Amino acid sequence: MNHLKAKSRHVPGENELWIFILGDMFVFFFFFCVWSIQHTLQPALFQLGKTQMNLGFGLINTIALLTASLFVALGLQSARRAQYLLARKFYIAAFAMGLLFVVIKFFEYREKVLAGFNPLNNDFFMYYFIFTGIHLIHVLVGLIALLMMIARCGRPQASSEDIPFLEGAGVYWHMVDVLWIVLFLLIYLL
Repeated sequence: MNHLKAKSRHVPGENELWIFILGDMFVFFFFFCVWSIQHTLQPALFQLGKTQMNLGFGLINTIALLTASLFVALGLQSARRAQYLLARKFYIAAFAMGLLFVVIKFFEYREKVLAGFNPLNNDFFMYYFIFTGIHLIHVLVGLIALLMMIARCGRPQASSEDIPFLEGAGVYWHMVDVLWIVLFLLIYLL
């Protein structure tokens, strides 16, 4: 019974990672507050900016990250059952979805720039490029973490000792996903 209680209280990853993640989420919370305040101060500008957003790109990116998070969760579940080759396949699929996000974001940025929009146009586009650009950097870091997860699960000596790393990298990926959902809501929908 005590063993079950201890297992249910397990916090995935390492404590230091949680300090980073909570700090990062605080920074994004600040970004979201800035966006909301500016939206309140300049509603016409922000409404006009939203009309220039490609909802299709935003939806594809949202679906890509949600699907990647599903694959990360399935990969961790497989790794916990010592099915490392299956976990590796899930992490490869997650990487592909993350890469799709990057490609779509490239085409979205390209579309905006070709239409004459850049961070110097107005506050809407300044915040759009800065906040989505910082998020894109987080996705790229997440892709590197996924490559490391793929490598760990592909080693012949993969073992339960790899689980804390897989958990931590998975938590990071899920954070990136949650941050995008809020950005998607703020930029494309609300």
